[in-house]
Amino acid sequence: MSKNVENSTKSNLTLENRQSLSITGIKKIRTTEPAQVVADLDNCTIVVNGNNLSIENLSVKEGNLDIVGSITSIRYVTSINKRWSFKNIFR
Repeated sequence: MSKNVENSTKSNLTLENRQSLSITGIKKIRTTEPAQVVADLDNCTIVVNGNNLSIENLSVKEGNLDIVGSITSIRYVTSINKRWSFKNIFR
């Protein structure tokens, strides 16, 4: 196991009926839109796609994020640089 993984903060996802998603280990929110929520974890980024998505609860200090809406996909993106754009997500 690499040193980065050993020292990283754990994250957990709990998806309920594709209508409610709870995520722990959040470091930063990149964007929130009705069709997409993008957030940084310790060593990657998580992209949640769906319809009528909204943030129900957010505590960056505690690392908790709750999303409600119709969730259609959850994707991890591990390599992001400063020129990262959202069009790369849809490739």
